[in-house]
Amino acid sequence: MDELRAQLEELKKRLELLEENIDPVDEVMLSIKARLRRKLEGGKLPELDEEKAAKTLKALANPDRIRILKMLSERPMGFKEIKEALGVESPTVSHHLKLLTKTGMVRKGEGYEISPNGRLFLRLLEIITALEEVEE
Repeated sequence: MDELRAQLEELKKRLELLEENIDPVDEVMLSIKARLRRKLEGGKLPELDEEKAAKTLKALANPDRIRILKMLSERPMGFKEIKEALGVESPTVSHHLKLLTKTGMVRKGEGYEISPNGRLFLRLLEIITALEEVEE
């Protein structure tokens, strides 16, 4: 139990350090902070769901799907507009949008729009790609 408390305290310290380095106008990072805080209130982060994590990563593992998230982060778009912007066939666009919708990164209303989770993952991708190149 003491070890768990020590781990929790260490996580809280790391979170505080993260908070100090976050630009206060970056809404997505503030969203991450709030989500982590809520998750840590229970004492620890929930168990990793490997299947859900793999599906989420699969949805992000295609340049066209990332392009869709980027486009939708600027404004909602219709199917035809997305298709024309990507320059790919309708079944391909349908497949991409289905994966992004299924993982909760995109919502469909009158058109398609990015969800808060989609913004979060897009921001995380921006941060990851801004880091130094990974050596192979």
